Amino acid sequence: MNEVRTQPKLVLHLAGALRATDAGGRDIGGLSRRGLALLAVLSQRRDMRAERAFLADLLWSDRNEEQARGSLRQELTALRRALPDGVLDANRQQVWLTPSAVGCDASGQGAFLEGFDLPSEGFEDWLREARASFDPVANPPDPAPAPDPFLRPAVLLFPFDALSTGPDDAMIAAGLTEDLRDALCCWRWFPVIGPEAIGWKSVKDVDLRTTAGSVNAAYAVTGTLRCAGGQVRISVSLTEVETGRSRWSRQFSGTLQDIFAFQEDVSRAIVAQLEPQISHAEAMRIARNRPAAIGPWQLLAQADEVNRLGGEGYGSPEANLEQTRLMEQALEIEPDFVPALVRIARYWFRAGLLDWVDDRATAFEKALALSEQAIRLDPDVWEAHCYVGLTHIFGYQNYAPGRHHSLEAVRLNPSAALARHAAGCASEWLGLPEEALDHLHLIFRLNPSYTGRAAVLGDITTCEMFLGNRETSVDAARQLFAMARDYARGIQRCVATFGWFDEPELAQRSLARLREIQPGFDRAYVLATYPYARQKDLEMMLAAFEKAGAFPDG
Repeated sequence: MNEVRTQPKLVLHLAGALRATDAGGRDIGGLSRRGLALLAVLSQRRDMRAERAFLADLLWSDRNEEQARGSLRQELTALRRALPDGVLDANRQQVWLTPSAVGCDASGQGAFLEGFDLPSEGFEDWLREARASFDPVANPPDPAPAPDPFLRPAVLLFPFDALSTGPDDAMIAAGLTEDLRDALCCWRWFPVIGPEAIGWKSVKDVDLRTTAGSVNAAYAVTGTLRCAGGQVRISVSLTEVETGRSRWSRQFSGTLQDIFAFQEDVSRAIVAQLEPQISHAEAMRIARNRPAAIGPWQLLAQADEVNRLGGEGYGSPEANLEQTRLMEQALEIEPDFVPALVRIARYWFRAGLLDWVDDRATAFEKALALSEQAIRLDPDVWEAHCYVGLTHIFGYQNYAPGRHHSLEAVRLNPSAALARHAAGCASEWLGLPEEALDHLHLIFRLNPSYTGRAAVLGDITTCEMFLGNRETSVDAARQLFAMARDYARGIQRCVATFGWFDEPELAQRSLARLREIQPGFDRAYVLATYPYARQKDLEMMLAAFEKAGAFPDG
């Protein structure tokens, strides 16, 4: 039987004169020379993907950075209008072509992009190198087929409605929708359908379930904006399309004084809270419908629900092992399933950090190997960068790569609470408590219900202790002790804080609890798992534990 292949929506003819044609072989009009150059550059990149900064500098090297970035934004808007749907996409960091929708034809006569030039020194340098390595006879391999994104639950973003009638209110609502769409593109696990797929019709103009169903969306995000007297209120909701039930809603209030900063803060907070809500809803849907065959994404939803219910801090060892078992099942179905690799890496990182296994070194070794494997398969998987960074710091005291990967996670997904947590941890261990607190406090603005909030409080109380802020440090430790009495790592931080700031009763209560849940806690454990780059920070922690009476034999 002959293999049936999908015709590319866009074909770039690279040998001879540069042309772009559609699936029917017709020339695509409305493309500028820089637009064509951008497509050609992307077609030669790994995964047909490039950083925005790289493209702006390459194609507009004759302009300053701000002008170049503005020109890139305008060019992307023009390209989206001219190209078939599903060919070109972008977020705040990157621009990419969909490999399965793009074909590259090198069968024509002539050199690579023959006769093509731009008034940009950066592009001309790139073009010289590309022409030198171009082989018009070679038949490049077809790109690997992209997995069907709709194997996962898709999310439809409706345009936000302006309920007030000020001259700028509709513009603010549209801007919030655009910001939210860009932020949602940082997701790795759920495909996002933008409002253009439904003609920018808001939920007041159409039936939500019918419209979302027409684009195969499992969930819909809707919102409203109201401005009055210099104040602005934004409401947002997540609806499960199948049942029509509201799964989550929240209101945000601010002022019009700096509407753009407020708009960005709101979009980040919405994204941070939507993903765990969708994971929870998916787990409930699977339990309700009981599918005959469980796939990798369904196993992922189940594992994330176990993590959510597994206890404060990093959860119990039993809950973590159950997640690992589910993810091992997913790998049996799909051996390169990146989310499974990341979550198993997370288990081994936690096992090494929290003394769940006898061989801590082997646990960190497995955590690093699995998270690095995930990055090799998908360089943009921000969660894997988190665990590479944390494992380098806690397992090997390699501070430079630890900081690099933690900040890379933030760059790839600035709205992710876990990415901010990793960056906060890295900054704490590197002796930068003020920088750490910036990341850590942002987590509670992004997602007050963050699963690792007890671990965040542990970092906050220690950073405030390093800065000598008694009131805020003790307050964070009190909250932590009340919230997570089974979280050993957090109780350790409580013992240190209460000991350092001469709170003997609280210190003894928290120390008694620590001895119940971690009988083996001692000075050797602190030296092995508190990898402070500054000696004075380690000495301060040891002194704090000593003041609390944690080392009676030391």
